[in-house]
Amino acid sequence: MQPFANLSRLGLLNVIGFLAGVLPCVLPFAFPFVSGIAHSSPAADEGQSLPAQAGSEGHPVADTNLPLTMEQAARLATIDQPLLTAREAKIHAEEHQAVAAAQLPDPQLSGGIRELPIDTSESFSTRRDNFTEFTIGLSQDFPRAEKRRLESARKQLDAEADRAALENEQRMVRRDASLAWLDVYEAEQSLKIAQRLVDEAALQVQALEKDYGSGKASQADWLASKVEVGLAADKAHDWLHHVQRSRAALSRWIGAAAEQPIAESLTMPGTLSPLPGLMAGADHHPVIGNLDKQIEASSTEVALARQSYKPDYSVEVYYAYRRDFADFAGIQFKVGLPYFTKNRQDRGLAAALEQSHVSEDRKRDLLRELHAQVTQDYVDRRHYQERIADFDASIIPDAERRAETARGTYQAGHGSFDAVLLVRRALLEVRLQRLALEVESARAQVRLDYWSAARIPAGEAP
Repeated sequence: MQPFANLSRLGLLNVIGFLAGVLPCVLPFAFPFVSGIAHSSPAADEGQSLPAQAGSEGHPVADTNLPLTMEQAARLATIDQPLLTAREAKIHAEEHQAVAAAQLPDPQLSGGIRELPIDTSESFSTRRDNFTEFTIGLSQDFPRAEKRRLESARKQLDAEADRAALENEQRMVRRDASLAWLDVYEAEQSLKIAQRLVDEAALQVQALEKDYGSGKASQADWLASKVEVGLAADKAHDWLHHVQRSRAALSRWIGAAAEQPIAESLTMPGTLSPLPGLMAGADHHPVIGNLDKQIEASSTEVALARQSYKPDYSVEVYYAYRRDFADFAGIQFKVGLPYFTKNRQDRGLAAALEQSHVSEDRKRDLLRELHAQVTQDYVDRRHYQERIADFDASIIPDAERRAETARGTYQAGHGSFDAVLLVRRALLEVRLQRLALEVESARAQVRLDYWSAARIPAGEAP
């Protein structure tokens, strides 16, 4: 004990410095965490170049010289998408937390004065009473290894559940971007149909103006044709408004690329996949995978609740310095006593078991919901296909022949101009209705792809 011979002349600060040097040698088990402290920052390794050029707001843009297809819009939407990158950051955070949860808690350093007299002649003196001592100690809690393993597994399951949520959000982004593209497509095609009617009506006005000047047409017919031009122009203006709004909605997903020209045609599967195959795809949807991980997490919570019946322990080593008297050293052990379990451990275990039942019931209910939605979208897709076939086979050809007949009858002097206007408007409505059916069929297919498509990697370049 030669190092302690002159402690009475060192002072408290020197004692603390001495302890800092010798205690790690006494308790090497208290510092297993030191080797894992220094890690390089993952942020420097995660930067990746984007496969598409970034726009003014950070959104990717495609080649502006080519028409933008629905598939390209869906792919662009998954590149540099804040909704997806935020989810990825959350996954990385939970993976880090899983590693941290498996480690021992940090050791604790304590210090103070004990046995200081306060009501005798030696009051508040640190020299006169031989019980007064300055203490410094180091303690370490030791939660059970199985409990730490389960805590780490619980955090890892959270990360895996979020990976399933990420895949679902990738599908959602593709679905919503495709639906937004279809809104633009429908508005632009409707605008073209309406503009075609405007052009035809304008030519009709010019022809009637000449006939009216030569006495071959009445003033009422000429004025009616002018009204028809105004109504057609108003319809075209309304569709232009829809184009502008739908492009603004599309920019939410693809930024400046929403201003590109839209492809003139839809590219959809020629045949509809059988319903059983679509159902099987829905059974493996990421939202189901997310619930599967939640069920596993509930089982882990049950195991953790069972671990709470087993005690944890801690160890503390301390050194006590007394002025003018002998110094002390000691070691203490603490063990939890989970004896009164009725309203703590028993309740926690019961709650964990009930929560596991909640997750299982949610999965059963969600499977029913997915099957119902897949069936609805399947029925819609088949229904719109059948109606489009009817329009192409008979309705549109009949409407066109009716318009030609009305025009020829009027030009032959055997019909009214009102009849010509009526069939022209009817033909416009038929064409618009056929376009609406085509877009609704595409929307149903997009929703089916969301439920049953294969996994789509994030950030896939178009």
